[in-house]
Amino acid sequence: MDYVKKIGILEAKDFSTTALGILGTLGNVFLYSEDKDINNFVKDKDILFVRLKHKIDVELINNAAKLKYICSPTTGLNHIDEVNGVKIISLKGEDKFLEDIRATSEHVIGLHLALLRNYKYAFLDVDNSDWNRDAFKGREIFNSTVGIIGYGRIGKLLKKYYDSFGANVIAYDIKEEIDDDVVFTHTIEDLIRQSDVVILCANYSPGYNAFFDRDYFDLLRGKYFINASRGELINEPDLISFIISSDFKGVALDVISNETDILNSEVMNILRIIKGKNVIVTPHIGGATFDSMSRTEIFIAEKLYQHIKRIGI
Repeated sequence: MDYVKKIGILEAKDFSTTALGILGTLGNVFLYSEDKDINNFVKDKDILFVRLKHKIDVELINNAAKLKYICSPTTGLNHIDEVNGVKIISLKGEDKFLEDIRATSEHVIGLHLALLRNYKYAFLDVDNSDWNRDAFKGREIFNSTVGIIGYGRIGKLLKKYYDSFGANVIAYDIKEEIDDDVVFTHTIEDLIRQSDVVILCANYSPGYNAFFDRDYFDLLRGKYFINASRGELINEPDLISFIISSDFKGVALDVISNETDILNSEVMNILRIIKGKNVIVTPHIGGATFDSMSRTEIFIAEKLYQHIKRIGI
């Protein structure tokens, strides 16, 4: 009798039924419930399917003695520790497929507009019903200069969107590639100086941990800043000092460091100081649309299926 693989889904809410069907052809699928012990859940699983809620660290992986695959429909993998003998199936390097995954780039545009138009305070509710448009006058994207740090998939999509708005786009990337569609600056400092809004959408790698520090924040005075990459790229104590200074036009954050352990992250410190400031914090919802999450879950399930059918478990 053939061995029946056990597949664990750590975040089952709204998980693609199509992806579940594909995984079901590979073995028995088990859905994790948050009221259960996660270590007990993973210990007999051959395959884990994860999003971003849980930190899949060495201790958890070692507790899963049978584990062979970790599947994650993400490009960033800083929520998963690498362990010999466990293969990670992800979206990293899947550029062709990702060309039509637009959720994060659309969210950046939303954050940008929210900062420019003071949406944080202009949206009316029972406690905020002052019908006074002069109190919320904002600015336009048109004719502004947008600086993009990290000119990969998301950066290139943003360029197309900003072209439609009539903005001037410049970029910086550690890869010195020639792209006739955008003007590259030689340094991040040059990019910040020339920009009205600076958007960080670079890929995360440990070598660049907390590289965006006080020196860069000092150059952002009087400008807008958006981080849609990874919180680990930012020196968050320097970011907090920058926000306290109030010498900026707006800051939007969709990411923070240590997102799987919010109580021990900097997010609480950030939230405590943003009252009355043009600062927006969203809980890493850039890629969190029903459309994109379903499509990426199906893609990863199919990628796993093809891999296992080719080489086995």
